[in-house]
Amino acid sequence: MDKKRRIKYIDLCKGLGILMVTWGHITKLDNPVDTWAASFKMAIFFVAAGYLIWYADSYRTQTLKGYAVKLLKSLMLPYVLFSILSIGFRFATMIMKHRIDIPAIKSYILATITLRGTFALWFLPVLFIAEILFFCLIKYLPKWMRIVILIVIPVFGIWESYFIRHLIVSVDPLTFERISFLVLPISKALIALWFLEIGHIGCMLFSKVTYKEIRFMIGLIFTIGNIFLSQQNNGVDLNNMSLGIHPPLFFVTGIIGSFGALFVFEFLEDYIPFTILNYFGKNSLILMCTQRPFYIISTATAGWKIISGMPGIMAWRYYIDCFGAMILVMIIEYSVITFVNTKAKFLIGRF
Repeated sequence: MDKKRRIKYIDLCKGLGILMVTWGHITKLDNPVDTWAASFKMAIFFVAAGYLIWYADSYRTQTLKGYAVKLLKSLMLPYVLFSILSIGFRFATMIMKHRIDIPAIKSYILATITLRGTFALWFLPVLFIAEILFFCLIKYLPKWMRIVILIVIPVFGIWESYFIRHLIVSVDPLTFERISFLVLPISKALIALWFLEIGHIGCMLFSKVTYKEIRFMIGLIFTIGNIFLSQQNNGVDLNNMSLGIHPPLFFVTGIIGSFGALFVFEFLEDYIPFTILNYFGKNSLILMCTQRPFYIISTATAGWKIISGMPGIMAWRYYIDCFGAMILVMIIEYSVITFVNTKAKFLIGRF
């Protein structure tokens, strides 16, 4: 087993995740596709990371300092640079429109400093904190602590989901925003830590299943189960710690949705190239950092609306319109990805 090679089905899962994130940013109506995607579109990144950590066994030879430096370069440097660029870009657009919103700029800056993050950039510090915690958990803490974490974090997440829901309606928006800047980053990092652990344990357990065909069948069962269960838990939005109307289902669908995708892609990659999905999976960080901050999704949606009219009604036509806008997003993002990978690698921590 070559543990240094890039694992294609991991990239395919990241590709699926970023496409589902894009879909969620485009669609405005409560629909079954978005409900299904929301059930595991963020969890799949964390599960895949934990899966890869076990597969590569990279912790064995690394120190905490070395690992932290690596993550600072690959996650926090892009977070800082893209945050600065996005805030500057938003300020420039305000100047062009002669509507400078100083409170909004202050909010962006405070969100960045507190690691709450602007737009989808919140994902990077959350993953950074979670991976540091997971490294310490694996290297320095007793094994029983891992069991405690598997039990405690879902209980905490379910309680906080209800607490946040109550807080939104009981305090004014400014107070809630200030509280969220302090509470949400670490809360989401703990959720991410839980899914990292699940991915790590899952890779260890399922590696004992020798035949891909069996894992593929398990993946299909998980995927079908997730499609059904996800429809019972509307309103999932991890960014705001909303785990849906039935928060316990968030953890269940996150597990079976993520592993379902992993095992299905692991089997199908031998027969289908998945070229586009693989490409966007490898470059998911760039998409995460640029889609909303730089109005790429807004531009694509406005462009598609000119083409199609986008009536915005819940019908088969709505899915076609959202899909059309998503294609325009990916066409624009292809240029952005090409530029970053060839002219501005430092933005993603590559020198």
